[in-house]
Amino acid sequence: MKIGQSQTLKISDKNHSGWILADEDGIKAFLPKVFIQEEKEIDDEVNVFVYQDDNKLKATTEIPLAEVGEFAVMTCVQSLPSGAFMDWGIIKDLFIPYKQQKSKIMEGKRYLVYLYIDDDLELITGTTKFKRNPQYENLPFQKGDKVDLLMMNESELGWNVVINKKYIGLIYASDVFKKLYPLSEESGFIKEIREDGKIDVSLQPQGFENIDEFKQKILDKLEENYGLLHLSDKSSPEEIKDELQMSKKNFKKAIGGLYKDKIVDLANDKIRLI
Repeated sequence: MKIGQSQTLKISDKNHSGWILADEDGIKAFLPKVFIQEEKEIDDEVNVFVYQDDNKLKATTEIPLAEVGEFAVMTCVQSLPSGAFMDWGIIKDLFIPYKQQKSKIMEGKRYLVYLYIDDDLELITGTTKFKRNPQYENLPFQKGDKVDLLMMNESELGWNVVINKKYIGLIYASDVFKKLYPLSEESGFIKEIREDGKIDVSLQPQGFENIDEFKQKILDKLEENYGLLHLSDKSSPEEIKDELQMSKKNFKKAIGGLYKDKIVDLANDKIRLI
């Protein structure tokens, strides 16, 4: 039984309150009737999420915001001296002990939470304390892969981010070309997986093979401005960043391609759509 994870279990028994589900080893979890949407027979399979409630294993067809080993943004529904209860997306709230809070968690506020199994209590637990830029092994990424990002916090180097809900990476300040906010979601690209297992991320794809995205961004902006854009290869990186949220390097590659394709005319201080 994978506690704190989604899985497929078989119906081993039924009663008036719900179904008893079992894994291949015969370990059982109870699925309350409220979560049963369609009739099934003994030995039929059901996709559920398994959690603990009153020292018993229970199952739900609800989808949690995160599973064990993942990060998610959660809202505090109750704060007590012993800890805080967070809205986890399922019927049972997630508990974060006081000692696992980076700072005092307040009711109604949103926090980035990581889920793990507490070794002593053997319970699904949340924490707002986690390492910045940890070292990983056997990462399921390659350079250039598109990924989902969750913004953590800004530092002297740039922005710490959560990648695909599971891994922590870094966007260097030199690769940030738009306004970012803590706990917001963005799309990004794996820029580098370093020898020490740390992950560098970019908000934009790298290289000429991805220049079409930047071309389209410039064309969209030209359409918005009636075919005229007051930028050129002499514009400052800051001007280009403010207007298009891209680096000057990628801007020059893109306008060069658009000019070669005879889509735009270039002047000393502007770009005109043909």
